[in-house]
Amino acid sequence: MEAKRAQLKDHASIIAAVLRDVCDASNTGPLVQESDESGNIVIVITHSNKPLSRLVTTDLGLREPALRLPIPDAHQPRYWIGLHERWEWKSAHRIRFRDCGLRLYVGGENEEAVQVLRLEWVAPTSNPNGELIYSGKHAGHPHWHIDRSALVGPEDYWRSLESLTAPPLEPQPDLEVFSEASVSVRPAQLRLIHDCSWVQELHLPAHAGWMLSEWDGHTIPGPHQCEPESIARLEHWWAGALRYFASELAH
Repeated sequence: MEAKRAQLKDHASIIAAVLRDVCDASNTGPLVQESDESGNIVIVITHSNKPLSRLVTTDLGLREPALRLPIPDAHQPRYWIGLHERWEWKSAHRIRFRDCGLRLYVGGENEEAVQVLRLEWVAPTSNPNGELIYSGKHAGHPHWHIDRSALVGPEDYWRSLESLTAPPLEPQPDLEVFSEASVSVRPAQLRLIHDCSWVQELHLPAHAGWMLSEWDGHTIPGPHQCEPESIARLEHWWAGALRYFASELAH
């Protein structure tokens, strides 16, 4: 998707308006900014003042401001969102969509906020034959991504194994509850924690047209891969994604 560079100012304003609504931030200064950076044009959250926002560390080790969602309420936020959108220059006045992403962090104001979920949309590139190529080969675009902080990793898995196999420090007699039926109650068995760290490698499609066009599992691009059709469609996507995050977390 291509657009005029001059369109981004209004585009960023629309994203900011949705953020004000979702984050209950009506009486604050600017929330996002669009600027040129290293040959790209980026839209990022610019607000970095408590209690509305805080600096967090992404899953890739980068620092960014994140806005609080008023969940469970604005005074005790547990969830924070960060986002970006990038475009690249095509000519003196035209730009092409490159990628965008929305990241969810979890953590109280006095805790480290960790990234647990993200929603990404990456545009394809063209090979020498003019064919569209999406990153991740068959990976869905856009897609949801579960991050490592939301998963049980190998260390937790092995600790759970050790807790199951280690002998008790001293014999533990059965607990017995006396009643008319004289029912004997045993301590609950420990459960094995499965290693699910591989889930972070999955790309879970957020826009798949499999109900419209059957996919053979090999052809690229597939009906689960697309790019925004227009800047207006991208604005609808941002509005829906942000409101969906807030709606689901509130429940």
